[in-house]
Amino acid sequence: MTPGALLSTVVAALILLVFPSPSVADGSKRVVTLAEAYRLAVENHEYVGMAEEGIVQADANYDKAFSQLLPKLNAEGSYTAYSKEVKSGTFTIQPDDSSRIDVKLTQPLYSGGREWAARRQAASTLDKMRLGFNAAREAVMRAVARAYFGALKALKDVEIKKAALKRADERRKVATARLKVGELTKSAALRAEAVAAGAEADLIKADGEAVNARNLLKRVVGITEDFDPVEPPLKPLPIHSHEDAIKAAYADRLDYRQSILEKDALEAGVDYAESGYYPSLRLEGAYSWKEQEPHTTFFQKESVYGAAVLTFPIFEGGLRIAEVSEARSKAREADFKRLALKRDIALQITEAVNRMNTAKAVIESYKRQNAFAEEDYKMVFEQFKYGLATTVDIIDADATLISAQSSLMNSTYDYELSKLEYKVVIGSLLEELEK
Repeated sequence: MTPGALLSTVVAALILLVFPSPSVADGSKRVVTLAEAYRLAVENHEYVGMAEEGIVQADANYDKAFSQLLPKLNAEGSYTAYSKEVKSGTFTIQPDDSSRIDVKLTQPLYSGGREWAARRQAASTLDKMRLGFNAAREAVMRAVARAYFGALKALKDVEIKKAALKRADERRKVATARLKVGELTKSAALRAEAVAAGAEADLIKADGEAVNARNLLKRVVGITEDFDPVEPPLKPLPIHSHEDAIKAAYADRLDYRQSILEKDALEAGVDYAESGYYPSLRLEGAYSWKEQEPHTTFFQKESVYGAAVLTFPIFEGGLRIAEVSEARSKAREADFKRLALKRDIALQITEAVNRMNTAKAVIESYKRQNAFAEEDYKMVFEQFKYGLATTVDIIDADATLISAQSSLMNSTYDYELSKLEYKVVIGSLLEELEK
């Protein structure tokens, strides 16, 4: 065995020891389908947990807004010790000490609709946060799909690079044998050795990328143990007509539904700001109990009163005008955002359909290219063994085969991702969880 062959054998063995092939599933290793990866990620991902906390906060904000409609009951107690008793003639002006308990009930009746506007705004915000929870789950599913197919790509690339290394070793052995009998120049044999070494390096890099891709997938899914992704079946996805797809997007897309709720909340914000122009009316009732030692003149132990308080704003330095102007501007801005989103949805659907159709169409072309490249390599390799093809010919045929295999792999997974993006743009991705 030549030094080059020995080196190749040693390096290949080290590759298998240091980077065990992720394309071959260990019998004890867990297997996770894409559907299971979706479920695990939605259950474990912290982004979904943050969205749940957003719902809790919005629900508390709704309770706060509702509380403004309810009566308020306050109790206050105090004890005061004075430095000395003060008299003016026969009248006691200041006692030695005094105690007091006050209980006050306040019920707002009218404030220009402020409380009701705040409640509507809080309700719209709560509904928006509930949609935001589903949007978070959808975002996690998209991240899972990208990481899942990224891992499958990396594993497939390792297989391609392993096959390329195997072919390079075969060519190196043929070149070495032909060199010994004088049928090949030293330069051509060295070229075969160099190509084999390059194939080894490519495999090492592919293994490293596969490790990174699998670690990313584990991070997104939320699993610490090693597992193997499963090759999904290549099934075509039914495509709606453009009009039906747009209608589905308007009905189901979470970002569009959130934009509607955002507009509702901002319109309630306009009503809230405009309520500052109107008077407010509230009812008050109070009970007061006092004790003094000694009693001051005209001391009254208990008192009860009721009042209706009307407040009318007259001048606040232009604050109300600025608040109303700001609220109306935000509502108009929300209209522009929703209009932009509607137009973007139509474009996104067109682009998604085009990408899906293109990816599906090129798969068949790349399958033919791959079949031709495999047949071509077999023919050129046989010719190379008998001196009918040069080293350049066989290297060129191998490069064409590697390119064809990589293109077919990429187009296959690109098609799967294009189907995912189509589901996203029409708002049906979350249906995968229900299935």
